[in-house]
Amino acid sequence: MAENNPAPALIVVAHPEDVVRLFSTVAPGADLAVVTEDGGAGRELETVGRALGARSTHLLLSPSEVGPWCREQRSRGDVRVFTHSPQEDAPLHREVALLVSRVFDRLWVPATGARPTAWTVLDDAAFQRKLGLLNTLYRERPDGAVSGACTDPVRDGPGIEAFTEARAADVVRALSLTKPEIFSELADPWGFSRSAYEVERFALTAKVLGTLRHAVPPRRVVDVGACEGMMTEHLLALFPDANVQAVESEPRFVTRLRERLGGHARVRIVEASAEDVALEADLVLLAEVLYYLSDDASRDLLDRLRASHLLTSYGGGFGDQLHAALAGRGWKCIQSATLPGRIEPVDGAGSPLLVRRAGTGIRLWER
Repeated sequence: MAENNPAPALIVVAHPEDVVRLFSTVAPGADLAVVTEDGGAGRELETVGRALGARSTHLLLSPSEVGPWCREQRSRGDVRVFTHSPQEDAPLHREVALLVSRVFDRLWVPATGARPTAWTVLDDAAFQRKLGLLNTLYRERPDGAVSGACTDPVRDGPGIEAFTEARAADVVRALSLTKPEIFSELADPWGFSRSAYEVERFALTAKVLGTLRHAVPPRRVVDVGACEGMMTEHLLALFPDANVQAVESEPRFVTRLRERLGGHARVRIVEASAEDVALEADLVLLAEVLYYLSDDASRDLLDRLRASHLLTSYGGGFGDQLHAALAGRGWKCIQSATLPGRIEPVDGAGSPLLVRRAGTGIRLWER
C-alpha cells in the first residue's frame, strides 16, 4: 500500500489503542492524532508512536480541536487520511469520522461493513509485536471488567488490517443511519433515485395508495415527513382533485420542498413537527416518521388522527406494535405490501460502504 500511495499518512482516532488495533501497518512514518479528554493518554500515545515508527504524535483534548488540526495538516500538502469507520459502534469513533470528513473528501477507513480495497495480513512476527503492544496498553488501562464479563472475544481480528477508500459523502450517508440530524446535509439522503430498495419501496407505496382511486379518491391529504417532496409530487398526480398539505420539520428539506412544489396551487407546505399539526384529512401519510417520536408522543399522535384512510410503512417489532395499536383504535388494514430487507451500498449505487435496509410492511388503513 505504501508503494502505491507515496503521500504521507495522517491517522486520526479516538484512543492510542485504536492506532494499534486498526492502523499499525500504515503507522510507520505517519502523523498520529488521538481525540480524547484524557490528558493522561499522551504517554500511551508516545509509546504507540515509538513502537510503530510514527513521525509525530498529537493529543487533541476535545473533538472541537479536530477540524482546526486537520485543516492545518491539509495545508501542508497531499496526505492519505485514515480514521474510524462511520459504521463502528462507539459514538466517539463515529463522531471522529464525521469531523475528519468535514475537512478531507477522501478517507481510508477500516473495512467495517464495507468492501475492502486494500488489506494486509500480518506475518507471525508482526502479529506478535502488535499483540504485545496491545497488551502493554491494556495493562496500563485495565478496563476489561467494565463490560461485566470475565472474558471477551477480540472481534476485529488484529491479524488483518483491511481498509476502504471512501468519500466524505459516503461517511455522512452512513452516519445518517445513526444520527438522523445530519440527513439534511445531503440531497436525496435516502437514495430515493438510486437505491433499488428505495425505488421498490416507493413503487409499492404508490401501488397501495393507487387502490384509493377505485373507491372515493381523497380530496384532502396530509403528507407527514414530506422531506424533499417526491411522494408529495406523486400524490398530486395520483389524486388530481386533491389538495395536499406537506408537513416537514427540517429547514433544509423545507427549502428543497419549496423549490420543488412551492408554486403549486394544490400544495400547502407546513414547516412543523408531526406533533404540532392537525391530522384531519381524507388521507394521512405517516410513513417512516414515528421512529423519531417518543412512545408518549406516538400514542398522542395516534389518538389525534381524524382521517378516513391512513398509510404506514414500518417493519420489524416496531411495525408489529404500531399495527396492534392502530387495530386497537378501530383501524382496519385494507391493503398491504411487504418489502424484504436488503444489503446494498449506502448511496444505493457505488459506495464501498454497505448498509442493511431493514425491510418494511406498507399498509393502507381505513376507519
